[in-house]
Amino acid sequence: MDRRSLLVGSLLAGVAAGLAGCSKPAATGQLTVGLTYIPNVQFSAFYLGVERGIFSDHGVDVVLRHHGEQEDVFGALLRGDEDVVFASADEAMVASAGGNDLRTFATSYQTYPINVLGLDGTVTLPPNALEMLTGKRLGIPGHFGSSYYAALCAIHQAGLTEDDVTLVDIGYTALSALETGKVDLIVGFRNNELVQLEARGKTPLAIPVTDPQHPDLVGPSLIARGEAVPKETLKAISAAMADAQQAVIDDPDAALDATAKQVPALADPTQRASAGMVLEATTKMWLRDGKVDVRVDTAAFGRMGEFLTAAGVIEKAPAKPYIAL
Repeated sequence: MDRRSLLVGSLLAGVAAGLAGCSKPAATGQLTVGLTYIPNVQFSAFYLGVERGIFSDHGVDVVLRHHGEQEDVFGALLRGDEDVVFASADEAMVASAGGNDLRTFATSYQTYPINVLGLDGTVTLPPNALEMLTGKRLGIPGHFGSSYYAALCAIHQAGLTEDDVTLVDIGYTALSALETGKVDLIVGFRNNELVQLEARGKTPLAIPVTDPQHPDLVGPSLIARGEAVPKETLKAISAAMADAQQAVIDDPDAALDATAKQVPALADPTQRASAGMVLEATTKMWLRDGKVDVRVDTAAFGRMGEFLTAAGVIEKAPAKPYIAL
């Protein structure tokens, strides 16, 4: 995912023993999990999972590593400095198509998080809402990463071409560009820009860039390098991630407490309340049919490969973009 999209702008700068006869899985050794930006409430499942021993209950000793601002999303993983990275599966597919053996083995967000956003959520939309992109200036951070792919997907879903829409590179100034009229619409995250607009008392327009039931893009996921990590270990990490996400949903205050140890600004009640809104928006995207589910949607990966190829982002979909567990 776009690493800075994990920032929330002004909003944010287990059971150790079972019943008789049950035991923990055999330990798989220490694994480093890369988190693609600075500490943030959107990583709360990792913080709470480590704090409560959820990962260790599944036999995995997880060490979390936050990336630096200028660090390449997959650099540490490809060098072997990380075993797993939490990043957007669409970006991983593009990197894999470019010659890097990256494979998604669990999908955290069952709903793709990027929408087309506008200021007026009261306008009447056509049956295909994305048709409103025709002739509009659509703000994106740049011609790279998830936000760019999302913009292309929105254009594709609308039955338009890039000639019908003006893509404007606005860096990481989405809300300012939108509110000052530099652009008509932006691509933004449901748990970032949309939350900020609502917190400002706006009634924003929000249109998914892809069909939620049959998505052409896949978002934040757990990604490994080839077969560097044994499949059984990946299964353990995946199961632990699902349990950690459920723990966050069951006890959001505990998730905020765990995050506050990483983000001292949450000691401020206003900041904590804002983080709570982001957390609520985030957890909604973890659900499939009302339940936490981190399984890879293989059909979605097929559609994503076809879309990215048709859009000219990649020449050919990678042969092994995911690991089915």
